[in-house]
Amino acid sequence: MNFEAFRSFLCESDRGRVFDSLIAVELGLEEYECAWQAHADMNPHGETNDVIIGFLIDVGDYIGVGDADFDKVLASVE
Repeated sequence: MNFEAFRSFLCESDRGRVFDSLIAVELGLEEYECAWQAHADMNPHGETNDVIIGFLIDVGDYIGVGDADFDKVLASVE
């Protein structure tokens, strides 16, 4: 899955849009794309959902975002 397809998939949900925005702000789009591509390249035969979940967990840990952070952001826009 390329970067654009990954972001489109991620943005299908409110939670995904929040995470996408947080990653883009924290890393910048170029680093975000490079991180996704590196993660995908390291898992060439992985199932797409597993690769996506692994990436989100890894990048969430890297930028220090947890479930409580998502809940706060989502609650503020409801």
